[in-house]
Amino acid sequence: MSNALIITSNPEHNSLTNAVGKAFADGYAERGGTADVLDLYEAGFNPVYSSADRAHYLGLGPLPKDVAAIQDRLAAADAIVLAFPVYWYTMPAMVKGLFDRVICRGFAYNADGTPGALAGKTVRVILLTGGTEDWYASDGIGEALDNQIRRQTFMKYCGVEDVELVYVDGLSMGDDDPAKREAAARHLDRIREMGASLA
Repeated sequence: MSNALIITSNPEHNSLTNAVGKAFADGYAERGGTADVLDLYEAGFNPVYSSADRAHYLGLGPLPKDVAAIQDRLAAADAIVLAFPVYWYTMPAMVKGLFDRVICRGFAYNADGTPGALAGKTVRVILLTGGTEDWYASDGIGEALDNQIRRQTFMKYCGVEDVELVYVDGLSMGDDDPAKREAAARHLDRIREMGASLA
């Protein structure tokens, strides 16, 4: 049985971000997969890279327990999904902290170039944006995100070959306009289908 870890990051529990994570999990489970959802805010994840994290990186101290717990869940997953809103053209601080603290040397990649725990997994990074995917492409922001997250972090460092950025775009926060809600529902249907296809 395949296993997916879906990691969401949004301070509002009833956000579209969390609905996207649930939609993927539902689709994955419908095909017989096991879907594990980690809401970083609900879990109380601390994104701040600390002296303890630095000591571990330098080989001078143990891995912080909260980091080890998430790494165990990542290692157990066949598919990994990160779902988050794009703030100021990049990932929010909570997700940057996940990269800084959890997707680290000695776990996700190794200094000697040998594969880490994420190599061979399937990764989908779902970006929730106010602008359209076409706008991100035309302004160079999409290329920057793709290079930073997909090509450099996951492919080059972590040895993940099957990784894609997926846009949930054209969003308006707090907009109850029927057309906007219908568009959001279509996004959720698409993400559910993607989850099913990867199980």
